[in-house]
Amino acid sequence: MLTKEDFLDKEVNNNLVRFLRPGQSYIYRNKEGIMKSWLVILTFVLSILNSTIASSRDTESSQGGCFPGSYLVVEGSGTQSLWTLSRDGAFHVTSSAERAFGFSHIQGVWTKTGARDAKARGLDFNFNPTPVNGGAPPSQIARLDIVMKFAQSCNEMEGTFELRAFNADDDPLNSNASVIASDIFFGRRVSID
Repeated sequence: MLTKEDFLDKEVNNNLVRFLRPGQSYIYRNKEGIMKSWLVILTFVLSILNSTIASSRDTESSQGGCFPGSYLVVEGSGTQSLWTLSRDGAFHVTSSAERAFGFSHIQGVWTKTGARDAKARGLDFNFNPTPVNGGAPPSQIARLDIVMKFAQSCNEMEGTFELRAFNADDDPLNSNASVIASDIFFGRRVSID
């Protein structure tokens, strides 16, 4: 074991340099260099910790991990639509049946319900053929209740939906009308590559 007498301390450029006595190897201790090294290590550790926390926050607190995106969906009836699930929980649908059945785009919300499961609720307006009292109130409001299951890669999804119709004066958010239609669907993620 080395003792204090085994060292020879010298001041070099305002730094403490500690040498072992002649015939021994030396130890160099630079106080400023040590502080800089600790600062670099601390900065590195904090940046890794921060990116881990941010990444965790992105996948856990925002909606659904890999679920968000746009999907080309084909219903059992043959109707096709484009569904978009946004990270903020917004849900948008444009359907090939809109013109034929006289309804608007579907907008609503979605949430993750399991590791590969989600549910969504969307509303659309059915149109009157002519304006009423100078305005265009809907003839009905339709609500779509959807259950989805995603593949491991989130490139595909499938599920079922139920359609309910409400009078324009009814509350489609806080009441349940009878199911007027239901169907199955299969969707594939829209991507560039």
